[in-house]
Amino acid sequence: MNIAGLWSNKLATRLLGAVQFDATHALYQRLAADLELARSDSTLAVLIVSLARSDLVGATLGLPESAAISTELLARVAVALHATDYVALTNADELWIVLPALASATIASLAATNIARALEGALLSGALTVTLRTRIGIAVAPSSGGTAIGLLQAASEANKRARSQNLLYCVATDTDGTGLHNKDLIVALASALALNQLTIAYQPKVDVVLKKVVSVEALIRWPVDLQPAMSPMTLVEIAEQFGMIEDLTRHVLHTVLREQSMMLAEAGIQRIWINLSAGMLADPGLPDFLQQALDIWSASASTIGLEITESAVINDIEQSITMMHSLSQRGFEMAIDDFGTGYSSLAYLRRFPISELKIDQMFVRHMNNSEPDTQIVRTIIDLAHNFKLKVVAEGVEDAPTLTLLAQMGCDQIQGYVYAKPMPAKALVQWLANFSGALSMD
Repeated sequence: MNIAGLWSNKLATRLLGAVQFDATHALYQRLAADLELARSDSTLAVLIVSLARSDLVGATLGLPESAAISTELLARVAVALHATDYVALTNADELWIVLPALASATIASLAATNIARALEGALLSGALTVTLRTRIGIAVAPSSGGTAIGLLQAASEANKRARSQNLLYCVATDTDGTGLHNKDLIVALASALALNQLTIAYQPKVDVVLKKVVSVEALIRWPVDLQPAMSPMTLVEIAEQFGMIEDLTRHVLHTVLREQSMMLAEAGIQRIWINLSAGMLADPGLPDFLQQALDIWSASASTIGLEITESAVINDIEQSITMMHSLSQRGFEMAIDDFGTGYSSLAYLRRFPISELKIDQMFVRHMNNSEPDTQIVRTIIDLAHNFKLKVVAEGVEDAPTLTLLAQMGCDQIQGYVYAKPMPAKALVQWLANFSGALSMD
């Protein structure tokens, strides 16, 4: 038995099956089987974790002290994962991890940051002290290919990029299994930004009790007649990885402020929420960047709300908290988006200068037939209210779900039950006719 298999068996016994540890070939076989059985409404992710270990020589030789360190290393990883996830230690400095049933690709990034955080502290075995530097490559099915070998190759290439660019993690979302985005997509996005071709759609956020639109969220959209087609998630990921995220954010910000000044303010929209990426949140110049746009359009900070995902915050928690306080001092309202996905800690919630929590739609959409999801939503609502925060449920698609959320005391909802995202002109017309009635589409 190889050393990876030996450690796996020890941990499988020690952890009582909480997380399943396999040898490399066993993981590959399970991955192939899971891909065959994958549901269309779920996502599977492969993470390749490289470990720059200070005891790599001893670990490679299988010295007892280093073996004990590796056992503790895997135990830490197990704490950061769910019971359905499985892991293989391919060699002394690399882990393969499979997350087989995710509601969205975002959760894979949350898992990666949580794994890195679990491995931050020094590992101790007797007199031996070992430090690690973690870099993670992520590949997601089906966007990175439909085969086990394709996913592993894509995750491996993404891991190489994370190491070469000194990133905590890198996501591969292409279709050729190389871990690199299709060159045509990169060129297409650069061209669309240069030619101002990207559009914005707005989705209303409705007060549950008053049945009144209190604000809207701005969502980036790729033009339907522009080829090659690109999803919003892919668009943002390419912008983030290839140095275009500032240009993309600038485009969104100025489009939103222009349309707000020209038509949306008169229609009653006083606040528009935009999404901030991890890259922008980490930029020290972000407060001035936002202020310059506001000055150009003679707008106040209260015009713009900033939605920040859990994964963006926990990528560098202390820096994120500092930046969020700087933004709050400038007058910006902030919300944590996709809250409750399970891979992030609640310990920092009291330190965030936020006004809202948005419950991830993966819980909201199945509330009527899933008691665990209902309990999660109820817990988040109660938690938020204890912190004096408003709660927004996203992905509300039907009247029974809306009724249940109202009974739980949810403050605002966002979803198809009222309206789909729409261009500014269509939004103005919709607002003129809106009476609190549910959408009949």
